[in-house]
Amino acid sequence: MVIAVITALMISVFNALSAIIIGKIALKKDANKFNKMIFGSMAIRYFLTIILVWICLKYFRLEQLPFALTFLISTFILLILEILYLNFRSNLLILQSNTKKME
Repeated sequence: MVIAVITALMISVFNALSAIIIGKIALKKDANKFNKMIFGSMAIRYFLTIILVWICLKYFRLEQLPFALTFLISTFILLILEILYLNFRSNLLILQSNTKKME
């Protein structure tokens, strides 16, 4: 059971960390490129996540209920944190650019 929980957490954290790394890069781009990078990476990340979950459940024979519950809860929490991070960083960049314009 512990292995299933740890594996689910590792997959969720990998997904969140890759989102943050891509988000940092995308925030430096203009709005059009930002949207393409974020939504394109989201599709790729979730496709890879689906493959990893399928491999873990099919070949590693992990316990399904603890794995699924941990994966769902951790993905939900980390997705909220990802959204909050991107929102905070984009607001910070807007504030910084407005401050520079006023000077």
